[in-house]
Amino acid sequence: MKNHLALILLLLSTSVLFSQSRETNRLFSVRQNGKYGYIDDVGRIIIKPQFDHASDFSEGLAAVSIGSRWGYVDKTGKYAINPQFEWAEDFSEGLALVLIGNKNYYIDKNGRIVIKSQYSGSGSFSEALTWVCVGDEYGYIDNTGKKAIKIQYDWAGNFSEWLGVVRKGNKYGYINRLGKFVINPQFDWAGEFSESLAAVKMGEKCGYIDNQKRIMINPIFNEADNFSEGLARVKVNDWWGFIDNNGDYIINPQYTWADDFSEGLAVVKVGYVYGYIDKKGRQAIKPKFDNALGFSGGLAKVEINGQWGFIDRTGKYIWEPSE
Repeated sequence: MKNHLALILLLLSTSVLFSQSRETNRLFSVRQNGKYGYIDDVGRIIIKPQFDHASDFSEGLAAVSIGSRWGYVDKTGKYAINPQFEWAEDFSEGLALVLIGNKNYYIDKNGRIVIKSQYSGSGSFSEALTWVCVGDEYGYIDNTGKKAIKIQYDWAGNFSEWLGVVRKGNKYGYINRLGKFVINPQFDWAGEFSESLAAVKMGEKCGYIDNQKRIMINPIFNEADNFSEGLARVKVNDWWGFIDNNGDYIINPQYTWADDFSEGLAVVKVGYVYGYIDKKGRQAIKPKFDNALGFSGGLAKVEINGQWGFIDRTGKYIWEPSE
């Protein structure tokens, strides 16, 4: 029994240490004197500002540009892939979309071209598939570049919870990985599945369905978005609030605008300024920002007078707004 308890305590302490290491390893892009670099979650400069543009880290690498060329750096600031692309997007499931000679390619983390795209448009990989389009028609390829679902739809979105949202004509439905309709096109708009529900529009109102096409929350909202951390933002008349997965209001519609919950807090707009609330609807950070983004890695990016900075969950600046 004592040995069993000791093992549990060891696993818990290891988990805490891993969690702390993971959290403090997060880096955030900041701008200083016209150049971009990266700070950690206490505001220390880890990669000095030197880039003309810089994206957030994804899967251990961040897209950055020097002049007109984009490449990728690791968390030490060392180039993992030298600047050579006309454009570069975040890594997703080990692949990133880049632009070379006005053509789309997918590269791996060593900078090797994995997929030479012959499509006029394509997205990021999700559940080992991404949408592609040829002219006005859409289909899907897998992470080897092989056609997975025939190009046949009038629009296609990402796969989520093993279903892809597509449009045929003016109606939206959901397909499986074989390209067969699981839920026939019947909605005037449809979102991705999240937490087992998807927002759909029927006529002028939005509600939620499950993956068996059953209406789980009646269409009574003017707008509706994905579930995140157990709540979904919805709009009634001109005001935004939040519901749970039973369709009950947890936070009544009262905000000019609202964003999804992230790390327990959500951005809301009160009048012309932005602040943050918790899941009880209590004010967590007073509305005072000209713009604000959701929390990630313990920090949130906020704008004051055209300059961006980072705050922690108490609203304290970790990085003062700068340009």
